[in-house]
Amino acid sequence: MGYIYDDEGRITGSETEDAFVVKSAGEVLRDDYGWEVIDEESAPTPVKKKFRDPEASAAMPLFRTLTLDELENLPDPEWIIDGYVPADAMVTVFGAPGSTKSFWALDVACSIAAGEKFNNADVKKGKVIYCVGEGLRGMKWRIEAWKLAHPNADFAALAENLVLLPRAVMLLDKTEAAMLINTAESVHEDDTLRAFIIDTWARSLTGGDENSAQDVGVAINICETVRAKTGASPIIIHHTGADGSRERGSTALRGATDTTIQMAHSETDGIVTVTCKKMKDGEPFPAVRYNLKPYGHSIVLEPVVSGGPYGTFVPPVRDKDYYIRKAQEKKDSPF
Repeated sequence: MGYIYDDEGRITGSETEDAFVVKSAGEVLRDDYGWEVIDEESAPTPVKKKFRDPEASAAMPLFRTLTLDELENLPDPEWIIDGYVPADAMVTVFGAPGSTKSFWALDVACSIAAGEKFNNADVKKGKVIYCVGEGLRGMKWRIEAWKLAHPNADFAALAENLVLLPRAVMLLDKTEAAMLINTAESVHEDDTLRAFIIDTWARSLTGGDENSAQDVGVAINICETVRAKTGASPIIIHHTGADGSRERGSTALRGATDTTIQMAHSETDGIVTVTCKKMKDGEPFPAVRYNLKPYGHSIVLEPVVSGGPYGTFVPPVRDKDYYIRKAQEKKDSPF
């Protein structure tokens, strides 16, 4: 169907297969949403600027806003692993190849699933989805090593709560993104989903560009959608850039991340150092040094300081005003 215009470019009628439906002079046709409808191919004059009908605009829902009193009454920030992994927050763990970042992430996943202390820090037990984008065959040996290193852990809870997704999820593919969201919601229905791990970010962005803020933004939005629907923290495993100082690719990832953790493996002494580069709503945890200790067919990361046990991590004591102030800072500056 086309439209009939007068000399001023106004629509005066519409053309059908059988006849012309005449409209009163100067009447503007609108679609179901109140936008002015112009057929660019038929229009003798440049297309006029679209506008919203005031009545249609008035019917649109409004964004939810918060007063400072409502902000103060929001729940305080919580931890999945005290001092290390915040609840309902995006986490990025990055490092060079061979920095054992996947071993650290698996330790986190197993500790949450089994409710086992992590570096002597308290843990909230719950479901974890681990998207295994690479090294699937070696995963059973890594889990076996973790169990040997934690003989008193709740293995029944580990078996029930650790959910392995045996492939990378293509976050830029609409179908696979929807499948991830549905899978997370299904797991969350059975029990609380605490975290889901994307290992690795590069595999999950196959077909996209890590340097593109647009592609990275789409992938982040999928992770945020899962988080919004379940409250689970996305934990992203990523590689370093060329200089080794930060994550590879677009800075949009760090801008969206609440907690950023860097891992480095020294070829000289074999020590793995884990450093908190960013903790948006809390104090960064002190750097942790690990030895690689063999168990079974694999290894685990064993915390050490000067050859001795790492000891207990005690999160800083914070009053309620601290969290209100941090929440207000986050609201004022989302990055």
